[in-house]
Amino acid sequence: MILPFHCVLHCDRKGSSSLIVAASGDSIYSFAASTGSLLSSWSQSEVSSRTVHQAHNYGSGSADHEAACTERPIKRRKLSGSGEVSDSTSAEIVIDNDTKKPRRRKVKVAPISAVISIIVNSTGKHIVAVTAEDKCIRVLEVLADGKLQQISERHMPKRPCSVTFTTDESMLLCADKFGDVYALPFFEPFNDKKDGTNEQPMRFDQPKEEAKSKPFVPAATALTVHTKRNQQALKNQQNATGKTSEKKSLEFTHQLLLGHVSLLTDLAYVTVLVAGSISPSTRSYLLTSDRDEHIRISRGLPQAHIIEGYCLGHTEFVSKLCVPPWDHNSLLSGGGDDYLLVWNWLSSEVQQRVELKPLVAGLGKKIYQEPRRNIERPIIATGTGSIAVTGIWAIRTPGGQEDKHKGYIIVACERVPALVIYSWHENGTVEHHETLEVEGNVLDVATIPTQMSILYTID
Repeated sequence: MILPFHCVLHCDRKGSSSLIVAASGDSIYSFAASTGSLLSSWSQSEVSSRTVHQAHNYGSGSADHEAACTERPIKRRKLSGSGEVSDSTSAEIVIDNDTKKPRRRKVKVAPISAVISIIVNSTGKHIVAVTAEDKCIRVLEVLADGKLQQISERHMPKRPCSVTFTTDESMLLCADKFGDVYALPFFEPFNDKKDGTNEQPMRFDQPKEEAKSKPFVPAATALTVHTKRNQQALKNQQNATGKTSEKKSLEFTHQLLLGHVSLLTDLAYVTVLVAGSISPSTRSYLLTSDRDEHIRISRGLPQAHIIEGYCLGHTEFVSKLCVPPWDHNSLLSGGGDDYLLVWNWLSSEVQQRVELKPLVAGLGKKIYQEPRRNIERPIIATGTGSIAVTGIWAIRTPGGQEDKHKGYIIVACERVPALVIYSWHENGTVEHHETLEVEGNVLDVATIPTQMSILYTID
């Protein structure tokens, strides 16, 4: 099955030709922006396939191994919601030892993880990719010829849902499905001093020595357990009292910044000028959204535990946040509501409410799967149904161009084959510019500010 490009971005390399980087399945491809030719591809399955190839070569010189391979096929593993995968995800070797029952040796191979998000730093030399199944954050280097080379990988305790850089791009911020936000150094090890000596500028999580040495003691006793099954379970617990309960800690430098009670959906890191200060100074903030209609405003590193306020105005989940690069005091948010909200997030005030349903109602036709006839109906009927925002992107108007607008806001909604484009005004409000109908559901959008053009992927 051919998978679509579900992630795409424009990589503007300073002093070199620009690239288009796109992700499909577990692979990441780099294309020349000028010609569209394929330059390189990186895939996680290449490592897994090499591991399986070594497993197949185990004992390949013996006749027993050849007979076993012809008798029993290689197993297939089913991943979450993705159906059967190729033979590169698992392997099984059957070895006959001249006995009645053959001995089977199973080789466990990590499942292939799809790339769910990619971001690029300001220099265009490094790409951060997030894979879903193995909950891993990978840093790839973009070489001079456009090839991608992995330089680090870090497995998180929970599945990441969004990543971003701090303002100076020295740290990575990762939000996961559990509701936590972690800070990771962009490169490992993190060198804070210029002389190269390692120093931790923040209090990173360290395992407690007391928790490691505390033995496990069962709460039940022989006086409180009577059935045979429970007595056997108690006996097994008493035999394990000599073991200590050790909590597995992450093997890389990290810091837990904050946590939400609900599932996190998106985050943004913003640096603004401090109003009223004698000398020009800046302050950073961390903006996070969750499934419970909340947008939290927290201070930036290293005071992310301090909550400055909340932006409360949604009645459904908040899925996407967007801070325009030309106006860091404004914020656009969207989710399960039928509208967008434009905020002055410093004061937690709604500047504008933008209705989406009148603009996307009736766009496109959906052919319902019926055995004898095809019925074409609008995807969203006027006044009925609901929509969900899947993406908000901002594209800046290039300098020197005679345009009264500073930039444009692009919005994509679930099950709507169109892109809704708004123009940004100087007073911090948006106005509908046009609705661009496309051939399918929009998965991701990449903006090219220098050419005032966009790239979009569809399913």
